[in-house]
Amino acid sequence: MKGLYSGQGNAIIISMKKFLILVLIIPIFLMAGCLDNYVPVEDYSELQSAYDTISDKYVEADQDRIDLRNENKNLKSDIGNLENETEKYQTLLRNLNSLLENIYYGYASNANWESEGFTAFSLNYRDKIFLITAGHCIHYNFEGLDTGLYTKIKVKNFKGDWIYPKLLKYENDFNSNRDYAILYSDKINSGLDFDINNNFPKFILGNRNLNTIKDFSIHTLKDKESGSPIIDIDGEVIEIATGNFVDIDLVLDAIDNLK
Repeated sequence: MKGLYSGQGNAIIISMKKFLILVLIIPIFLMAGCLDNYVPVEDYSELQSAYDTISDKYVEADQDRIDLRNENKNLKSDIGNLENETEKYQTLLRNLNSLLENIYYGYASNANWESEGFTAFSLNYRDKIFLITAGHCIHYNFEGLDTGLYTKIKVKNFKGDWIYPKLLKYENDFNSNRDYAILYSDKINSGLDFDINNNFPKFILGNRNLNTIKDFSIHTLKDKESGSPIIDIDGEVIEIATGNFVDIDLVLDAIDNLK
């Protein structure tokens, strides 16, 4: 019996040893698997740096997307503005004939002098129609030459009919750029509208004997075009062509102060 127990004890001991070995070996294998996934500190910092780089690029890409969206909005706005400007140019050209109906070609003289010719235009203001031109076309006084006030003034409309307007007020001061003349005739029954905002671009409506419409600059102004209206793209008068140009609001103020 003793030998039997002794053999059983040995078997138990051997089984326990095998169990202990398994208990020790399994954690080792598990730890080995964890070690395979272990990232050293220096490798982790590289991964973090790469992650930060990717994050920055993502932020930049998102900002680029926002910028592109804003540029797209701006492009749509620019396209809309160009379409609006194109429509205004087309409207200006369509209305060109009616605009030119308010342009006049004139002469002035006195006992000693006669003008070489000038341009004038009719203007709507305060439910009346006034004839406007440059002041030096009515009285030239510049660089030592003084013609004196012209007492005889006549203008010809697009139909070729002569009109003899009455002079109401004028200034012919080149140096101060106060160069305008206001005339009136009850035979003139239509006129251009005005805009005091001096919008761009600017065009000059020359008299029909010289030109019709062109971009305005001092260099494009020709002889006998003094007194021409300078209009904006809406066809409204903003200035008077002289040796330079006179803002239309100066003329409006002068009309307001007429007696």
